[in-house]
Amino acid sequence: MSVYANAEQALLNAVRMLDGGRIYGETNSKRGDFGVLNSAAATCAAVVIRGGRSEYADSLSGGRGAHGARQERHRIAVVVFQSRGQSSDEYAYVLLADQVDALVNHLNTMPRLNNAPIKRAQVVEVSDIRRVRDSAWIYQSILVQVDAETKPVTTEGAQ
Repeated sequence: MSVYANAEQALLNAVRMLDGGRIYGETNSKRGDFGVLNSAAATCAAVVIRGGRSEYADSLSGGRGAHGARQERHRIAVVVFQSRGQSSDEYAYVLLADQVDALVNHLNTMPRLNNAPIKRAQVVEVSDIRRVRDSAWIYQSILVQVDAETKPVTTEGAQ
């Protein structure tokens, strides 16, 4: 698994740890799978996706013994969904806002995403709440910047 994939999975694992795993589990939180919204039983959901460009190749060596280590910076989004249900949008809005606040606070306590092989994870942005007229869901995105280090193996010359 690549560094990015590991970071994305670590973020999903951290999301699933919110409130002892009682809010997001394997059925209502996935990596890149919006099919979790198709479950009739789901009232909330979280989907972890690429949230922006990744940056590579910041050399960490600088001649000081890092031996080719490089820094990677990834932006990963957690899209948090709340079912509008049969009640007013205000009720769904309050539930979504509360869930996003709780998740941001939770992620801020885990700068290493529960000791994943990364250097730092930091919430950098929370989007506006979005509502699509014909959708049963309202949603909001949490953008997390994840910094990691790699040590690529390089070979030069004839193979």
